[in-house]
Amino acid sequence: MNATSLAASDLNLNSLIAQLAILTSSQPQAPTEENLRALCDLLYAASLLKEEGRAVRARIVLAPPEAFPVETGPPEGIHAVRFTLPHELNGNEIKRLSPAASFFHSAIAVWPVRDKGLRIWGLLNTGPRWLNLVAGGRKPISGHLPYPIIHVRDPGWIFFYHGYDLIAEWRGRELHGPRLDVFQTRLLNERFVDLRMALIRDLEGKCLPSSLSIDVYLELSHLIGMQFLKRVINLVRSSGHGGTVVMIPEPIEGKNVAERWIDCKYTASPGESGLRFRDLLQGIIRRVGQLCPPGASTEDAWKVFRNSNDADLDELEEAFFELARFFSDLMQVDGALVLDKRICLVGFAGEIRVDHTVLQVDVAHDLEGQRVTPWNVRCDGTRHRSVYRLCSVEPKVIGFVISQDSQVRMIANQNGNVIFWPHTVV
Repeated sequence: MNATSLAASDLNLNSLIAQLAILTSSQPQAPTEENLRALCDLLYAASLLKEEGRAVRARIVLAPPEAFPVETGPPEGIHAVRFTLPHELNGNEIKRLSPAASFFHSAIAVWPVRDKGLRIWGLLNTGPRWLNLVAGGRKPISGHLPYPIIHVRDPGWIFFYHGYDLIAEWRGRELHGPRLDVFQTRLLNERFVDLRMALIRDLEGKCLPSSLSIDVYLELSHLIGMQFLKRVINLVRSSGHGGTVVMIPEPIEGKNVAERWIDCKYTASPGESGLRFRDLLQGIIRRVGQLCPPGASTEDAWKVFRNSNDADLDELEEAFFELARFFSDLMQVDGALVLDKRICLVGFAGEIRVDHTVLQVDVAHDLEGQRVTPWNVRCDGTRHRSVYRLCSVEPKVIGFVISQDSQVRMIANQNGNVIFWPHTVV
């Protein structure tokens, strides 16, 4: 990195530290900017350590001990364990505590002690529901955390949150603003409009409850469908293996695309078994409609889906999750998982064999893909380049590539240009 880049990176770090100071300033004995800069440096150094051969992975919450009531705990609240004496905050303490404060279930609590700087005052057992934001889970987030949370994710890779909103990502020597949630892109919404319409039309002939309007059913089906894709992607990320999923047009056009460009070692026979995603999604939508009061809005229906303890809905949701796990397991085999636009399995262990060179694609900086900058594909590996080539010759294909280091990209052809969206990860 040259001097100019370093200066820009340092300026961004100064801005981040100032933002963290503002977010904590209303609390008694709030940390100073000097405290916060030392914390950032300390956590970056801790991320490079190993605990019995394992990379250090931890969540650190910047909040005072009195912020958490003593009588609550997961799944609806946060269980705070206060140490009798605050412990010194350094890289070795973060390393030692990281196995006890399991990344997905707990966090290390930090706050200044008068005249001593930042100290570790305890552990917070949050439960895993916060992962539903990225993993596509159904139950709402447990506990309210309106404080800065810093994720030591991997060596040299740190995320900065305010509560559960990502504000910055520090990777290597570069500091970035929050990335995009690709599941909110207009492209994904528009590409599946006809699928949603067909699904709802089919349901109308099967006693679709009148409590929700057709528009609400359409939006609800989109939201739940995106939850499913989030689960597939997150399960692959969690495996540490990486993988590729390509979504091709449905059925005749998609069959031609698959036969022309993708050599799947294992192909699925067409039939009703391939439409399990459709059947489960229809079952969930119908059940939500039955549980909603007449005239319920999309927001109301979404809350019912997220919060209901209905046994039938729980069973449908469990089956939905198992299908997502099944698809993610298929991606453990080298090669691409191929789905058509109905989320129907076409095949897996697919080799993309497009004899077409793509030297440059664009990286999107907004959900619409309007703000883009050129990207040299020589920076990327085989998985990414093969999907770039496929999207360049088949504009209706959408690809997701998950790297072994857990980074996620959505790749598509928009107006004749191949674009990728870097996805926000935890």
